[in-house]
Amino acid sequence: MQNMDASQSFTAQLFVNGTPVALAGKVLQKKLEAPDISEYWSGVFRRQMERVKNMLSYGEEVVPETFLFAHHDGVYTIKVADENGQFVNSASMEGELRNLTVFEGTDPTYFHIINGAGDSVKLDNLPEALNKIRLHTGPQRREVHTYGDEPNFPTLTDLKDRGGRLVFFELKILERGVRQSTNSK
Repeated sequence: MQNMDASQSFTAQLFVNGTPVALAGKVLQKKLEAPDISEYWSGVFRRQMERVKNMLSYGEEVVPETFLFAHHDGVYTIKVADENGQFVNSASMEGELRNLTVFEGTDPTYFHIINGAGDSVKLDNLPEALNKIRLHTGPQRREVHTYGDEPNFPTLTDLKDRGGRLVFFELKILERGVRQSTNSK
């Protein structure tokens, strides 16, 4: 990553309607552990686990991921903490289906944080510890949507023609002014 602006970079967690954003495997595992899960849904969720291991989603009673919003050149790259708390992989929508995934590489998606007034903002414009935001991706400023709500598996995407609805995130800022190196693998 080029010239990270530490004064505008921060760590945070994301929520959708109070539900934590986490790796899809965690979300599906919680669904599979439900005592009243039917055989049909158990089979559906097990098949999905094989396909969505790097996706990010949201679900009840899961531990949220910690993200580093690294600011540079007027945009953010979102890094995802690994099991050791290191920010080596990026949140990306660069795949064929444009689903929000954890990307192991050096070609991340660039994000714009959009406030309630519809303005693109940076950390200085987010004074609260908990902020309601939207995310736009890339130079095209695609809006992030969600589809496949409960009981199905919720998917985050910036591919508008897949249907769904515009997603509003609760951004819980953990630490401001982060200076940690975020070099990719």
